[in-house]
Amino acid sequence: MCSEPDLRIAITRKGTAVVCSLAGDVHIDNEELVRDALARVLDQAPALLTVDLSAVTLLTSSGLNALLTARRRANTGGVPMVLAAPSPMARRVLRITETDLVLPVYPSLERAARHHRPSPTV
Repeated sequence: MCSEPDLRIAITRKGTAVVCSLAGDVHIDNEELVRDALARVLDQAPALLTVDLSAVTLLTSSGLNALLTARRRANTGGVPMVLAAPSPMARRVLRITETDLVLPVYPSLERAARHHRPSPTV
């Protein structure tokens, strides 16, 4: 877990997937912290990276930049990346900036977890 005075980042593994939960304000002063946390997760090449935005109270353009940078890196590494349970404020920012057209956004962690399931072995 990483934290700044106004942001907490928790990383949890759920099987082969990873959830990165952001809580608090995501802005220019902690953009690098978010970017680094997501990069460390992507270095592990999880089957799915879910970014939980349910406890985000402020999401600025710098925060969006960190998410989009992680998306590019995830795409390069073949890791599906999704956003889950955005707070009302985060949801509004994602809609206004049309980031929700670039990154899949799910209303809950449970729905996000179903984004990518490995094919059953026959």
